[in-house]
Amino acid sequence: MLSQESIMTRRILKSITVAAALSLGGIVSLAPVASAQAEVPAVKKIAMVDMQRVLNETTAGKRARKELESSSKAKQGKLDKKRKKLEADAAKLEGMSGQTLMETQEKLQRESMELQSMLYALEQELGEQHNKMLEKMYRNAQSIVAAMAKTEGIDLVLVRDQMTVIYAKDAFDVTSSVIKKYDAKHK
Repeated sequence: MLSQESIMTRRILKSITVAAALSLGGIVSLAPVASAQAEVPAVKKIAMVDMQRVLNETTAGKRARKELESSSKAKQGKLDKKRKKLEADAAKLEGMSGQTLMETQEKLQRESMELQSMLYALEQELGEQHNKMLEKMYRNAQSIVAAMAKTEGIDLVLVRDQMTVIYAKDAFDVTSSVIKKYDAKHK
């Protein structure tokens, strides 16, 4: 708690500071400062797009998913072939002993590490392919949605997702229109 003397001292210092500013020719405005408020535009028309449906139902999305699956299967086939060879070689260890056993175990361990490295690289590559496909489709969908919003006078378009939109009337959902326009534009 401030003492009476501290309060008086502060008031005197404040008065001296204001007087000094005025006497030095500075302009001090004692009028209250208006608080800055951002203008929030009124939203008149809202729409939503279910991007998961766009990804799953457009021709481009289906084609991209098939390409990813076939690429994954081909690479998975190579990994499975290498894994089976390793398993067969590991089964042969039972009949070995001494130096031959040690050398074969070291070889199998190196090949096992190579297999793990290949698996990691495959996962990375497939992840990158998937992300590139998603990016491209989102970019394409965004341009379609932006054009739709301009022509139809939509002020705000939300991505319909279980985590972001809890409830909305079906009338706000323009996903079917986006899918049709996407298919027409990106065959």
